[in-house]
Amino acid sequence: MGVIASDQVSVATLHGSITRISFPRVRKDTGEMFEFQAGQYAFLCIPTISRLQWHPFTISSAPHEDVVSFYIKASGDWTNKLFEMASKNDGAPLDILVDGAYGRVSIDLENPEIYAHFALFAGGIGITPMRSILNWLHYERYTLDRSEIQTVRFTWAVPNLDVIKAFMGNIDANGEESAGSAGYFAREFFHGDVNSAFHSEFYVTEGVRDIEDPVDQQLSQYLHYGSRFDCIEILRELGEQAKRDGKDRVAVLVCGPASMVRAVLDTSMTFSKVINVKFDVHFELFEL
Repeated sequence: MGVIASDQVSVATLHGSITRISFPRVRKDTGEMFEFQAGQYAFLCIPTISRLQWHPFTISSAPHEDVVSFYIKASGDWTNKLFEMASKNDGAPLDILVDGAYGRVSIDLENPEIYAHFALFAGGIGITPMRSILNWLHYERYTLDRSEIQTVRFTWAVPNLDVIKAFMGNIDANGEESAGSAGYFAREFFHGDVNSAFHSEFYVTEGVRDIEDPVDQQLSQYLHYGSRFDCIEILRELGEQAKRDGKDRVAVLVCGPASMVRAVLDTSMTFSKVINVKFDVHFELFEL
């Protein structure tokens, strides 16, 4: 896409040492559109930090959204400099160069004839590609009426609630999203509709529930403290459901640390043989 006009770029620091970079999908000055698919990535260059360094980051937006966003955790020299600069930026214009989008999900999610059941697993900042895919699936199901999507199970493991807060927009004291807040997920994910095709669970490995925390209040029925998710149980249930529905394949997507990815891969391989349903896996490695 080239250079994004500095007055169209928004940079903000969030909980968990995360920097959010966002800009309109359609440039206001030229009308040029940033084309991408769910789960793709782009290379970013910020000349203020270095004119020579380009770094790949997953696009966390879904393709139908008006704003393209990247959520970048401070975990190295360049990303630490970005977070520090964003902390001092105070809304000042920022030049950014974008090259992409690149890559693709290794399983065919677009063909409605292949998958009706989906399992998405994310660990920490590994939520970024999963969020893009999750919101795209939600758009396909409820806006484009892709009724073939029957069940989507979304599981996110984080070390603490701060990581989740970075992606939930601004939640007020009543547990509602503030006006003008850029929430990270479609609101329907957290309304507890038993008839919804989408089911979410968040596992917080550290800390305890805070009943006065607005985010904790909003997500109370989805949060599990001090435990880790059981991918064996999740995939078994989804595989058996697919079999009952007359389907022979399940789409599995995982992005997180190596231990999480390995557990999901091993379980998927085992159940592909035991349940007689094929678990097709797309995986990416991210640290928490």
